[in-house]
Amino acid sequence: MTSTKRYAANLRNAQRSSGPKTEHGKRRSSLNATRHGLITPIENSSWALLLEPLEILLESEGFVQPEARTLALCILNYERNLQYQRQYYTGFSRDGQHKLPDATRHLKRAANQLIKQCKGLISLNPVTCAVS
Repeated sequence: MTSTKRYAANLRNAQRSSGPKTEHGKRRSSLNATRHGLITPIENSSWALLLEPLEILLESEGFVQPEARTLALCILNYERNLQYQRQYYTGFSRDGQHKLPDATRHLKRAANQLIKQCKGLISLNPVTCAVS
């Protein structure tokens, strides 16, 4: 439960950070989600070429078609996000700091999202792994 002091501090902070005020700032921030292309559905991206082969592979491992498609979409979405994160966080920022610490945090977040998305599918149809 949040204390009264913490709640009041949150209210004060919310008043200060309410987003862009100018029309230019609003227009610029409205394009943030489209800048990286991650909101484009997998089926409409260059990753679509991998969807069917991955689905077939998952079906051969025992998943039924709808589950295989959903899991394939989760995997490809994760890989696309991972590729973007690697490109974005490679090198140095404007102030000369290395971007790797930020990359690690974002990649962990992406991995956790994939795990959450796929947990239900795996629990419905566990795939047995043969250890050689």
